This record gives sequence, C-alpha cells and structure tokens, in this order.
Amino acid sequence: MTSATLTESRHEVKTRLPRSIDTTPPKPLATFLGLFSLGLGLAEALKPRGMAGATGVHSPNLLRAYGLREIASGVGILASRNPAVWLWSRVGGDAIDLATLASAYGAAGERDRSRIMASAVAVLGVTALDVLCAADHTYDPVEN
Repeated sequence: MTSATLTESRHEVKTRLPRSIDTTPPKPLATFLGLFSLGLGLAEALKPRGMAGATGVHSPNLLRAYGLREIASGVGILASRNPAVWLWSRVGGDAIDLATLASAYGAAGERDRSRIMASAVAVLGVTALDVLCAADHTYDPVEN
C-alpha cells in the first residue's frame, strides 16, 4: 500500500452515540419507587395476614390483590424507558389504598384505628413522592 492509499482509507471516529439511543441513567426517585413497589407488593402478596395486622385492614384477599397491583407497577417502572404511565398507576393505587383505609377506619376498633391512621400517613407521604415523580417524568422535555 502506498501512503496515498492509507490517507484515503481513514474513517471519521464517532465520539457520540446516535440521538435515538437513550444514554441517560434512570432517575433515582423512579428507580426507588419501582423497587419500593416490588418490595411492598411481595409483602402484600406473600404475607397478606401480616400486612393486615400491620395496617389494620383485615382483608387478606384484598391486600393480596393490592400486592399484585404493586408488583405490576414496580416491574413497569423498572422496565420502561419512560415510566410515567406506571408512576401514575402508583398514584391511582395510592388513592385506592387511601379509600380502603378510610373505609376500614369506620369499622375498626381503637387498636386498629391507630394502625390505620399510621398507614394513611405513610401512604400520603408516598403519594406525594409518586405525584412529584410522575409529573417529572410526564413533563420532562428531554423525555417527551
């Protein structure tokens, strides 16, 4: 090969991936909420009687169903490139959980009422995180 041939065969070196490839790391709050959903869902699905005792909601079959809902949301959040829909599903699930707690409160004794109130406070705290994270993923101009 001559030096002219070597010069002609040089290729431009790419320094970036194409724009269509998403290289941004997952947002930490969404990842946390996805993992939280999996953990809570497994606890509700596998130990609904234990969760019933902890929350004051004595309906193991209902808690098992809520656990499956949580697992689905968690998998969706962690597996999706844009988890906004799955994060909003958590917000909807929080509303259902709060309605369930409110319903259980009316029929509960004093011991269960304090557990239900503690559960409601915990759900309200997580709801705030869910709404903030879902809104962030919904309105993020980088993702949309």
